[in-house]
Amino acid sequence: MKVTIIGGAGGMGRWFAEFFKENGVEVRIVDKSPETKAIANQIGVQFLNTNLLNVTEGEAAGNEEIVDTDVLLVSVPIDITGRVIESVGPKMHGDSLLMDITSVKKMPVEMMQKFTPASVEILGTHPLFSPTAKSMRGQTIVFVPSRKFGRLYEEVDTMFRRNGAKIEVLTAEEHDETMSVIQGLTHFILLAFGITLKELDFDVEQSRKFMSPMYEILMDFVGRLLHQDPHLYAMIQTKFEMGKIHESFLTVANRLYEQVSAGEVEAFMDEMREAKKHFGDKETERAMTDSDRVIEEKINLSLGKKV
Repeated sequence: MKVTIIGGAGGMGRWFAEFFKENGVEVRIVDKSPETKAIANQIGVQFLNTNLLNVTEGEAAGNEEIVDTDVLLVSVPIDITGRVIESVGPKMHGDSLLMDITSVKKMPVEMMQKFTPASVEILGTHPLFSPTAKSMRGQTIVFVPSRKFGRLYEEVDTMFRRNGAKIEVLTAEEHDETMSVIQGLTHFILLAFGITLKELDFDVEQSRKFMSPMYEILMDFVGRLLHQDPHLYAMIQTKFEMGKIHESFLTVANRLYEQVSAGEVEAFMDEMREAKKHFGDKETERAMTDSDRVIEEKINLSLGKKV
């Protein structure tokens, strides 16, 4: 099997280039980055001397060489994914597979359906991990198969599962609705937390000596998001349908603010009780047990012990 990765010099593109190579696949990468050749040589894969800018602008230049592959994986920013698919899709040959690893799914899947021949397999995917992941073992990957389950889909599915991935199959609509909360809302809250610390001119580093492990872990997750690509997180907020979710969160935040300002202790407690009821006792108990384990690991690490 031959896999070509558009955006193969980027974080996730490079991760998958290395993954496929380790699994005995012939890999080629193409990217507008001037470091593409050096990265390809470092990984030990082929590179295409094609100007990706032509592709992202919707021109056909070089596409014949790019689509000469079994699997074409699109790993580019969300805001240009559609243009890349529109450019390369019509050139895909029969019995090949076009797949993407974009964080949103409705748009790319619809574009792949629209711009590829009927004989081309389509697979929208969303790897729920970052390029810092050590392996695929234990990681969740959402599959949004479209049109047909063909030989190449089965090969990719088998390879991912063999490497320990947990595959969840959703429709594009189900994916985006779920991820708008799991990712979109979570990112929104944590980023707002980090920006608030900046507004307060709060000394994060100095304050760590006063944090219990739970609060230090929470601060680590805020820092983790802030350390990553701002463009990606801006795209997730603006490309998911976040309006109602943001509105609901702000309504709740304002309601809690008003209760606290008015000293309405019982009302505040009722909010917590109702939220716990929605979670369910088993879920909150499990969360307590699992988070206790994470906290203990954090303590052991801080004491220099082996976990």
